Amino acid sequence: MDAVVDQISRNPFMSIAEACAAAIACARPLSRGETVRLNESAGRVLAETFVARIASPPFTQSAMDGYALAAASGLSEGTRLKVVDRVPAGRCGRRLSVGEAARIFTGAPMPEGADAVVMQEHVERDDTSIVLTRRMTAGDNVRHQGEDIEPLEPLLKPGIKLDPRHIAMLAAQGAETVAVRSRLRIAVFSTGDELQDAGAMLSGAAVYDSNRPMLLSLIGQAGHDVIDGGRAPDSCAEIADRLRMFSQRSDLVISTGGASVGEEDHSLAALRHAGGSGRVLKIALKPAKPAIVGRIGQAAYLGLPGNPVASLVSWLILGHAMVGALQGRPHRPHIGYPLAIAAGFARRPGRTEYVPARLVSDKGQEVRAEIIGKGSAAQLRPLALADGLAEIAAECADLCPGDLIRFHPFSGAFQG
Repeated sequence: MDAVVDQISRNPFMSIAEACAAAIACARPLSRGETVRLNESAGRVLAETFVARIASPPFTQSAMDGYALAAASGLSEGTRLKVVDRVPAGRCGRRLSVGEAARIFTGAPMPEGADAVVMQEHVERDDTSIVLTRRMTAGDNVRHQGEDIEPLEPLLKPGIKLDPRHIAMLAAQGAETVAVRSRLRIAVFSTGDELQDAGAMLSGAAVYDSNRPMLLSLIGQAGHDVIDGGRAPDSCAEIADRLRMFSQRSDLVISTGGASVGEEDHSLAALRHAGGSGRVLKIALKPAKPAIVGRIGQAAYLGLPGNPVASLVSWLILGHAMVGALQGRPHRPHIGYPLAIAAGFARRPGRTEYVPARLVSDKGQEVRAEIIGKGSAAQLRPLALADGLAEIAAECADLCPGDLIRFHPFSGAFQG
């Protein structure tokens, strides 16, 4: 691992994919697990393969409200059938003979002797019988036992992050509990002599710390256990002390600020001083060009830039990649969706750029993305007003109205 994380890239900038690979290499999948109740499993990561316990449907059933009948040899339009039973969901009906039908409802088991269901809209009904208004053949409007799921069929693989879709299927299989990986323990601390906590009086060149509250809320919202590591001054020794302490209590340690290689950037030196190993990534990305990935003890380490927008972008790209690797999930980067921009945007090509954007439409026209602000990594107001991030490809120069970007809505981006 040291050879992986301590190497220096020969290229001036690495691609986002290369940066994610470097981050993932520092995150070893964890083996801790637990069993939780199914109704408490949303957002948790499946720990073992779930194998089907029963068939789905568990019995052959009607797919429609209508009339069950025997149509093996085909029943032509105008055929009259005697209605001899009524079969709602949850009840088994009597056996049907040739020339008989049973009133049946969606999800009810097919009576013995029946092999098709005619929709109620396709019959004429009197007090005791029905007349078909179209031809029927065997299998019409019937769900057969096991056509969706067969018993002992593998349904879900380890590493899947459970959501309501999966929970519905597990519930239909009778699962009351499910084996999941333990929640990740993630510690976050900020670095910088200039930082103050909210509520303190600002003086001189001090500013309030916004990165740590942002990251703590992001991590908690994603369902992980968060550890507030406070603030460290711009001191290699004090940052190293925090790294040593939190590496013993966490699966992932995150610091913000000091992630580059300037005179006041102490994070990489502190990581090595604390006994860890790491690497500064110079990414073809704006903002968030520099970041640090590494390991200390049994914990992965991620050093984020100090500017708020850069810190957020770096977390959404590198942080999500590391979290997924720690949970044993395959890496699936956010791909967003194509969207035209509402106004022009001046930029230099060479780096993929993420900028705050909001969705706008004018008098019923198509929805477009309006880029907010001037792309500054330090401005929080555009971020707060945005609906998501506009991703501009590295090769793109100045953009004109109607040009396509990829839009990443915050509603999905924050769930990693």
